[in-house]
Amino acid sequence: MRASKLIVATLAILCLCQTGAFGTGQTLIKPEAVPVYHPKHYPFEAGEKELYSASWNGIFSVATAEISMMSSVIDGKKVYHVQVQAKSSRTLDLIWKMRDTITSTFDAKALSPARFTFSQRENAKVIDTEARLDPATKRWAVSRQQVGQQPQVYEFESENTLDPITAVYLARSVEFKVGDRLYFKIFGGRYRYLLELWVETTEPIELASGRKVEAYRIIPRLQNLTKNGYAERFNEATIWISADERRLPVKLSSKIVFGSVYLELVQSKRATKSTAVERNRPAS
Repeated sequence: MRASKLIVATLAILCLCQTGAFGTGQTLIKPEAVPVYHPKHYPFEAGEKELYSASWNGIFSVATAEISMMSSVIDGKKVYHVQVQAKSSRTLDLIWKMRDTITSTFDAKALSPARFTFSQRENAKVIDTEARLDPATKRWAVSRQQVGQQPQVYEFESENTLDPITAVYLARSVEFKVGDRLYFKIFGGRYRYLLELWVETTEPIELASGRKVEAYRIIPRLQNLTKNGYAERFNEATIWISADERRLPVKLSSKIVFGSVYLELVQSKRATKSTAVERNRPAS
């Protein structure tokens, strides 16, 4: 179901993940030219929790996504842990049921990735993906298990490749202005992509709740870095990120064959810092 895949992409765009509902077109910069960004701001340092609602043409609810972010200490090192829980609406459940969970753990200072998981539960499809970055070898180790198929286990050189959730928080933390273009190499669990974020302008937008927000209008473009991928599957998308100190994603739109899918911020609150202390767990 093409529209269903777009719903997943739209929900996951806040983590810039998986199926890629982005604009495509001319070739982007060479992958080796992607810069290494250094965080300047940490607007999420105290922790966050957001609720987003996805709708078709802004009138028919199709899904929700809850994103929670908190800090913890693993082996004496402070890290951030983000969890995204996406689920289809009760109405859509009748024809396509989605209960996806995406997580990411990354260093709290450099915002460098450590672990990424993607649990897909979409109708009868059950896929579990785990990826870990070895800081010594700079290689990603990936395990992907789909029910009814042989497990896939492989590695690849990181070469500054981020999981999509880490990429979102890094993008929020760096300095940028209107006219800038940010580039990231991202990995969503199966394929790798080159992502461009063009900061087109700032403008006031009004959410479905009636709330007005001054926001950066950002145009994403995606290019496949692996033989296969979904970069060309969908039409243009637009992301709006608040122009205040939080730089919080507040709205996204993406065109489909019939109309558009919208993702809007419904609720946001600062979370409480975690003081949990954990030890690294071996990869499963």
